[in-house]
Amino acid sequence: MKLDRLGDFQRTHRNGDLRLDHAGQTVRLLGWCRRVRNLGSLVFLDLRDRWGLVQLVANEETADPELLAKLKAVRSEFVLAAEGVVAERESKNPNMATGDIEIRLTGLKILNTAAPLPFPLEDEGVGEDLRLTYRFLDLRREQLQRNMVLRSEASNLIRNYFRKNDFVEFETPILGKSTPEGARDYLVPSRVHAGEFFALPQSPQLYKQMLQVSGFERYVQICRCFRDEDLRADRQPEFTQVDVEMSFVRQEDIQALIEGLMVELCPLVDQQAVAPFPRLTYKDAMEWYGSDKPDLRCKIKIQDVTSLFAGSEFNLFRAAADSQGQRRVRGLFLPGEAAGAYSRKQLDELQETAKKLGAGGLPYAKWGKDGLASSFKKFISAELEAELKTTLGIHGEGLAIFAVGTDDQTSRVLGDLRLRLARTFGLTDTSAFEFLWVVDFPLLQWDEDEQRFVACHHPFTSPHPDDLGLLESNPGACRAVAYDLVLNGYELGGGSIRIHDAETQSLMFRTIGIGEAEARAKFGYLLDALSFGAPPHGGLALGLDRLVMLLAGEDNIREVIAFPKTAQARCLMTDAPSPVDERQLRELHLVQDAKQTYRVGAVFFESAEGGVDAAKRGELRGQALQQISQMTPKQTQGLVTLDAQGQILDAQTLSGPTFEF
Repeated sequence: MKLDRLGDFQRTHRNGDLRLDHAGQTVRLLGWCRRVRNLGSLVFLDLRDRWGLVQLVANEETADPELLAKLKAVRSEFVLAAEGVVAERESKNPNMATGDIEIRLTGLKILNTAAPLPFPLEDEGVGEDLRLTYRFLDLRREQLQRNMVLRSEASNLIRNYFRKNDFVEFETPILGKSTPEGARDYLVPSRVHAGEFFALPQSPQLYKQMLQVSGFERYVQICRCFRDEDLRADRQPEFTQVDVEMSFVRQEDIQALIEGLMVELCPLVDQQAVAPFPRLTYKDAMEWYGSDKPDLRCKIKIQDVTSLFAGSEFNLFRAAADSQGQRRVRGLFLPGEAAGAYSRKQLDELQETAKKLGAGGLPYAKWGKDGLASSFKKFISAELEAELKTTLGIHGEGLAIFAVGTDDQTSRVLGDLRLRLARTFGLTDTSAFEFLWVVDFPLLQWDEDEQRFVACHHPFTSPHPDDLGLLESNPGACRAVAYDLVLNGYELGGGSIRIHDAETQSLMFRTIGIGEAEARAKFGYLLDALSFGAPPHGGLALGLDRLVMLLAGEDNIREVIAFPKTAQARCLMTDAPSPVDERQLRELHLVQDAKQTYRVGAVFFESAEGGVDAAKRGELRGQALQQISQMTPKQTQGLVTLDAQGQILDAQTLSGPTFEF
């Protein structure tokens, strides 16, 4: 097919902007053919551009034959330039923004054809691998186009918000120093410095602290970060974060700033955020919700019922009550007729899920049409039933489930089942946005593998001022001045007030097993900076990908990233990562040539009696080299004596060693 040239054809309107007000106007449009339909005397074509869809129509009885021929040659995803007159539709389409009008074609250019698509763009059931292989086509989908535009709008709003709050935007290095304490680094070998590596930044943490020492006071950056860790639906190996750091601030100042940003972002998707957001300590979050990022759209709380079974004949629960706090009985109640009618088969399936989460089983009690039914009913007296109802807030029908074990075990089991069952029984308001600050995180946690304390956030987080004395005496009990922003059960971001003096920072390093020499080797520049008048400072980083995912109503972060990686950290479109040329590996000192044996040939020159000037020496040198090149390999391993004219006077063979390289 012969293609038309665009020439001086220029768009007059965006496809999605046309309305009845444009009726009678001649318009020029550009875009892709979504589909074409031949209904006998009428041919319809849907033309799509970034701003929307509009219907084109031509009447076979009145249209120019050349125009009809082109129109009948058009297939899905052909690239077109169309000219026509806006007219009111006879049969309007309320499901299209442009459904009141159509374009009566007077001209058409085919700018490019398209091969048959590997999948229909309107098909919602296409496998993700196929979509990611042809991501350039997948991105033509209306939903993905909306997501990308939303991401752009959110990024622009964020930049403008921080600009009006007097922040300075920076760019920090991508090639940096590998440091301990955190996820695995992506390493970049240095060609210039053999055996040495750069690391891609997991965050610009130390750079932004340096900028506070430099006196900029308010820093912001929308930056790319990299972590070599296992992936999930809301995580990628390379991601974008909104990085913020401020001097002379308290935790509350940073929280207020970020709350203001959320208040401005939510209207992008017709949501509302009301500041200030609720605050919940880490301890209470784990106690009531079994998670450090609780979803407050579900109002159900986990309760401690250990004391109710202190004298019980139910051995499993009584043993926990007698364990002096080492193990507890915790439970939660899910109200409603559906929960109270949960079948034995469904409860067995729920118990298997609990076992996969680490529970030994899942004791339950339910109240349905026939009253109480329970896996330990014979141990529930009327008095105990009344106490359970009071403690768990039981009114009417519903299901109570219990977990026995350590705090970590019971939190993991009940925290997960709380969300699963709330979705099953419709106890989560999926239309709401529920923001929350989780504060007072532990500063350190014990690492069994390494037999030392490690930082829960990072080793630059300030200890809580009330717990500073515990850093040496009881590090595990020390709280951090750290805070996470949570939305609908997802961590949007986290931050902390930083350590701003070298003495406390050195103490922190010692507490997590980093000695003075190692600290100086890895963080010497930070310790130096802190000794030159570092101001009190703190900050926060928001995950932009995750934030846009929640704004867009998606449950997979790949739906808001133009070219994401798979769960196996591969780009299917470009087939990355991939092998590279061996020459590149040698240049980077990652592989060595196979050893070869060479005999070292040494030729020593002696000049005969009699001096010669510099010019003559150069001439003699050339003559000597010419003669030497004619010697046998055996002779070249020797002592050669030349006369003043460059003639060989003597050649002695020297034995030479062999070397492996």
